Amino acid sequence: MTFRSKQSILVLFFTLSGNLFGLSKDEILRKGKELYNGAGSCVACHMPDGKGQKGTVPPLAGSDWLKGGSARSIAISLRGLAGPIKVNGKHFYSAMPPQLLFDDEKLAYILSYVNNAWGNKEAIIDKEQVAQARKELPQDVFTPETLLKRFPFDQKYNRKNGTFTPTFDDLVSQITEPIIYRTFMPGASPAAFAVALPGNHYFCWDAGECRLRYAWTKGGFIRANQNHWSSNGKPVAQFNGVPYYRARTTQLNDQTFDALSKTNNKQPIYDTSEATDFPITLKGAGEAPTYLGYRLVDGFPKFRYSMGKYVITELIRPNANKSGIQRTFTVSPTVETTLRLTPNSQATISSNRGNLSPDGTLVLTARESNEFSILIQPREEAN
Repeated sequence: MTFRSKQSILVLFFTLSGNLFGLSKDEILRKGKELYNGAGSCVACHMPDGKGQKGTVPPLAGSDWLKGGSARSIAISLRGLAGPIKVNGKHFYSAMPPQLLFDDEKLAYILSYVNNAWGNKEAIIDKEQVAQARKELPQDVFTPETLLKRFPFDQKYNRKNGTFTPTFDDLVSQITEPIIYRTFMPGASPAAFAVALPGNHYFCWDAGECRLRYAWTKGGFIRANQNHWSSNGKPVAQFNGVPYYRARTTQLNDQTFDALSKTNNKQPIYDTSEATDFPITLKGAGEAPTYLGYRLVDGFPKFRYSMGKYVITELIRPNANKSGIQRTFTVSPTVETTLRLTPNSQATISSNRGNLSPDGTLVLTARESNEFSILIQPREEAN
């Protein structure tokens, strides 16, 4: 019996019995909503209203991708999805990491909620469906093409959904407005962003671990053409050039794409070598960071994450003359803060607040933590 036919039987069972998990439908959706809206969960990208974020994260509210049974959405959640995707006729440069932090039951609650929130009217999903899919699905990250080959749309949904040819790729020579890709990057967890800034500065920010990974400027942006999005045997995007700044998180001396990609050889593609030593310390806070999402400020990403009761924001944009990247932080409520940066011979680092030591340790008073900025420049541009 196939996964799809087992799914149909389970949906019929729900229709006849009125409940799954031993819970009423209302209870299932309440649990799913709590999990969906948890810190660092689905809400961080898809938003409380399920509408996603323009150009990067597709909507769940009213999405045709939820139609025709739940096998497709279960597969996306378990294995992830990488590639430019067309949802309800609109284009999104998106990648979704596999949701490995949730067991079968919790993922079933979440997907049941998504199937029935914001006007959606799809099936309740049982943990057995998720467990069966987890067992049967291939381990590779899906692309829209491979996903739809396995779980095709009904004919009436074909035209508005699927994939498209990216308009931004490594041939872009001059960046005039921010470009934000939600994609898989080497040397980062699956929940990474690749961002291009005016002035041709590029960086990788890791939402899975709430930290800047690296920044580069020569050689152009990531390869975001069809070769990358179809994976071409590799789950991570390729970037050109060598980072001029890389956070102190591994012992790797070589900062090329090939060297960074060695941290992503296993499936799933979490980079276990870089999961410790968070660079920010808040006095009295011992919790690990939790990603809360991001929003755009004049087109530039402003990331939000928390450490216990403290909320940190990090807005990254070019500095005034576009010679480097400027990271502007806020900490609320204010508290004595230490940020460990990574000096190297390729970049200069400065701060407008606090005491920055030669080893890259920035110490700020509680008052200074209210708002402070770090400027990182390639050394040749800073001179």
